[in-house]
Order: sequence, then structure tokens, then C-alpha cells
Amino acid sequence: MKTMAIRDLKNNPSELTRALENHESVFISKHGKPIGLTLPLTEQVIGGGLVKASAVAAYQNNEISLGKLAQFLGVDKNEAMRILSDLNINIVDYDVSELLNDVQGLS
Repeated sequence: MKTMAIRDLKNNPSELTRALENHESVFISKHGKPIGLTLPLTEQVIGGGLVKASAVAAYQNNEISLGKLAQFLGVDKNEAMRILSDLNINIVDYDVSELLNDVQGLS
């Protein structure tokens, strides 16, 4: 496994790209200490659930929509909602006061 320092990434980002294209994982370090890990998106990694976990995390952080989540997971929206429910993740994140304001606005 290759190790790259943050400064190396800044000066030569294509080195990381080449490593990933060659299906190599890369440790990222800062001041000699590991701070992260990059993984190539191989079938083995994808089958292990990394894409699912990343997509669900992006949904939880409001970075992607339910539709985009479903697309990443390769399922329809109903199945995506079932997956979120199985993981005890709120599908609708609505504050009660916001809901009451919206309901009052309808009258």
C-alpha cells in the first residue's frame, strides 16, 4: 500500500489518480501521521458496501436527495426509503414547529 503526504497531493494530485486507477489503496499522511485512506472503487469494495455507506452518509448530511440516493444504490425510491427505515434514519427531517407553520400557511 502506498503512502502520500498532503503536500505531495497538493503538488502532484495525478499521482493519487494513477494509484487509484491501478487499483491501489493509498494512505494519506500529515506530518508523518496517517489521517486518511483512499480506496479504488473496485467490484470488491463496492460489493462490501462502501458505496452504500457513503451514499447513506451523504443523504444524512443533506448532500444528496432521496432520488440520488436511490440512483447510487441501484434501487427505486421506495426501496431506498425501506433501506433508510431499516437503518433507523429519518426519511423526512421536519421540525415540529416548521410543520405547524406550514400547516397554518395552508389555511
